[in-house]
Amino acid sequence: MWRWALGLPGQLAYEAPGLEHLRTGNGIPHRIIVAGMGGSGVSGKFLDALSNGGNLPIIPWPWAGAPQWLSKDDALLAISYSGETTETLTTLRDGLERGARVIGISSGGKFTDLFTNEKLPLLKVPEGMPPRAAFGFLLGTSLRVVERLAGVKLWEPVETIETLRILCSELSGEEYASINEQVRPLKDRPLVIYGTCPLTAAAAIRLKQQLNENAKVYAWANTLPELAHNEIEGAGPGVPPQRICLTLADKPPPLDEVLRDGVQTIYLKGTGPNPLAAVLGLVLHGDLLSLALARERGVEPEPIERIEDFKKRGWTG
Repeated sequence: MWRWALGLPGQLAYEAPGLEHLRTGNGIPHRIIVAGMGGSGVSGKFLDALSNGGNLPIIPWPWAGAPQWLSKDDALLAISYSGETTETLTTLRDGLERGARVIGISSGGKFTDLFTNEKLPLLKVPEGMPPRAAFGFLLGTSLRVVERLAGVKLWEPVETIETLRILCSELSGEEYASINEQVRPLKDRPLVIYGTCPLTAAAAIRLKQQLNENAKVYAWANTLPELAHNEIEGAGPGVPPQRICLTLADKPPPLDEVLRDGVQTIYLKGTGPNPLAAVLGLVLHGDLLSLALARERGVEPEPIERIEDFKKRGWTG
């Protein structure tokens, strides 16, 4: 898992076969719905944040079945690393019935047969890893799909990838020691991760997922300033959660001063030549943090027995 986490720059650089055939020839879609769950679906959160302020709505859709308003004027980007995700397959079939323009990203599974039979574009990413470990493959491919499908460039790939390559190459014993130091207060208490803008909110969800799956701990995510209108009033008796705040801003929010619960918020500030590079630096840090916490707790990060058990029971809502 450590090797996959540090492979983020190379994954982002991957260009899936078939991308060159995607064109805006059928017209630019009115909206793009990004269907996916868990580690496959979180790319939609980043696309939504990056498209903020533009003219093309990009809507993450972590549900079984397409929204009622999906139409032939929309595009449906279905992401399932395994190609077997029940909820995403249900949404995909709804999209086909509604006449939406459908594109898939997967490593195989049922997606291969469905897209082949329907003669639809399926962009294949390398197989053989947990979906959450393929984050860079899925996000990078998604960003390229949006650019080819709608003519909207949401990132600077060369600059972003080079920044992350340098970051990975510069990770030293000192940086790992810093991560190990941050792990200690996370070990025996619930965790909450806060994002302070749309991009860090997406990164907060990613970190929550990584802490859940890799370290096998309860964690949840929220956003500022939204939580300042409700959640902070709920602080009370019992063990307070350890807070992790992801930010791109120089001035941190005054959480500790307001809550006064004895917990020192861990602030992680992203830096880089562009917002996505800065946030993906936070994603990399968070991935390594979740793996360090798994090691501290003496658990294997890769197995996901409860998730597999839940899937076998067939409930999709």
